[in-house]
Amino acid sequence: MINLGGIIDASTLDYPGKVAMVIFFRGCPLRCIYCHNHRLLNGEDLVEEHTLEQKIQDASPFISAIVFSGGEPFLQSEPLLRLASFAKNSGLLLGIETSGYYPDRINEFGKKGLIDTLFLDIKAPLSNTRLYELITGRKDVVRRVKASLDHALHADFDLEIRTTVFRGLVGSEEVEAIASFLSGFRGTYVIQEGVPDLAPEYGKGKLSGFSYDEIREMGVIASRYVDRVMIRTKEKGLEVV
Repeated sequence: MINLGGIIDASTLDYPGKVAMVIFFRGCPLRCIYCHNHRLLNGEDLVEEHTLEQKIQDASPFISAIVFSGGEPFLQSEPLLRLASFAKNSGLLLGIETSGYYPDRINEFGKKGLIDTLFLDIKAPLSNTRLYELITGRKDVVRRVKASLDHALHADFDLEIRTTVFRGLVGSEEVEAIASFLSGFRGTYVIQEGVPDLAPEYGKGKLSGFSYDEIREMGVIASRYVDRVMIRTKEKGLEVV
């Protein structure tokens, strides 16, 4: 059984250059102050795995990839493993979006060839444990994310790193610190516009966003350290800096 958060049957936005089905898993060990999928943090909607396998099989002529999102997909690692194996055997590319909280599971999936692209959140500079705890509402996250990043950098799959920005929380200084830490990284670094209106109740009133021009300037700063930098904004979507 899978605790399912929802499905997007066909998306052109979630896997670079591909049409993908997106499957959302409920549950997450973090409580991020700006989480835009907070409706998936709790609750239960149990679905038989074979039901999702049938949906994947029916969609496979029309899609090229599956993206597992959440929540945190690796929280439900056993059903995720079986579903990822089914999708891979159906000839589909596999993308997984993660907070990096489960490095051993990322390592396991990578070694089994069940990740083609990992979308990894780095929510704050990994040198700033206090800020990471403020954002995620949990301790011991930085150590786990560092281990996940290390596995991903040495693995045989593509890696996209993402940072969501909010004024007074994560801005140009933090983005530069992250990009500097990633100096020489050959994957894609995406700076995402945070949307205060999508935050959970415990985050509302504490967040404010940046303008498009401010976010683009962050992208320019990051590009001093990382070759491929993109920004994702409400105004213009995803674009290369």
